Amino acid sequence: MRKLILWLLVFFFALCSGPFVAHQARCETIQLKMAHFMSPMHIQHRKSFVPFSKKVEELTGGRVKIKIYPGGALGGPKQLPDAVLSGITDIAFIIPSYSTGRFIRMSVLGLPFMVNSALHATKVIYDLYDKYLAEDFKDYKVLWFYSCGTGQLHSVPKPIQNISDLNGMKMRAPSAYMSKALKLLGANPVGMPISKLTISLEKGVIDGMLTPYSAVEDFRLFDLVKYITEVKMYVSPMAVVMNKRKFASLPDFAKKAIDQASGRQWGLHAARVYGSEDQEVVEEIRRQGKITIIKLSDAKRREFIERLKVMQRDWVRDMTKKGLPAKEILDAALKSAARNE
Repeated sequence: MRKLILWLLVFFFALCSGPFVAHQARCETIQLKMAHFMSPMHIQHRKSFVPFSKKVEELTGGRVKIKIYPGGALGGPKQLPDAVLSGITDIAFIIPSYSTGRFIRMSVLGLPFMVNSALHATKVIYDLYDKYLAEDFKDYKVLWFYSCGTGQLHSVPKPIQNISDLNGMKMRAPSAYMSKALKLLGANPVGMPISKLTISLEKGVIDGMLTPYSAVEDFRLFDLVKYITEVKMYVSPMAVVMNKRKFASLPDFAKKAIDQASGRQWGLHAARVYGSEDQEVVEEIRRQGKITIIKLSDAKRREFIERLKVMQRDWVRDMTKKGLPAKEILDAALKSAARNE
């Protein structure tokens, strides 16, 4: 009889505690890690990453919290794509062009003179993604794509008004393709992380760099750079990606919130953030009067474009050898760029 009473008590306790345990599980806070390699003062941290994390928390009533690890705490620019795959971080900001040979389809957007702004580039990326670029990111859950502003020629020793002015100049290149572009223009490209710009300019390791206007603000270069030639030469496509297994393991409410807070609309927002920053930097440069901005005539800019046209042909040749429908991808990118301009 005692055994029967004991079993009944155990059964009753299990029956009553089941809903409590289930409720507790439902109310447990989900903690996610998000990593990037920029300063917490960087505009993307402040105006894209933090608002995204807050939006997810808000949409889930505080049940999903995203902790951001800036400054390369969980990996540098080249390590973060793998850090997501291995689970070191759940979410990361990545620049595909920093992983040479990895995101080969996306590299079409890294060719010179493809687009005219961060927003323009982002629209083209989304136009191409489903049909042409998705294979590059099949191992990730893509949260959003976007781009920095267009790259300009920043110089310390002299103004760059013609292609010949670049002869022999040591210029920091942001990617393998831009190293090739600078070489074709007569410069000596120097590869280095963007975080080393300030010290490299101070010590004369480089004469200048190819980078968006935003770098002047992000790295406090107002007293170092003397001339900026506005060529709108390139963009760097960017992505915020998530570990696929981690996303799949989340409850539906968490997945829904992450999807709601990210996607194309947030990519366009992040691109606009960069575009606004570029404009603010230009206004600040003019206000301070320490840096001379040189705007090339259409004819001069056309000379730059024609000099680098060979890079499109080379890209098609190289990517065709890798088995890609390269001509089709390039044509689609150019058509999208013309349509979205």
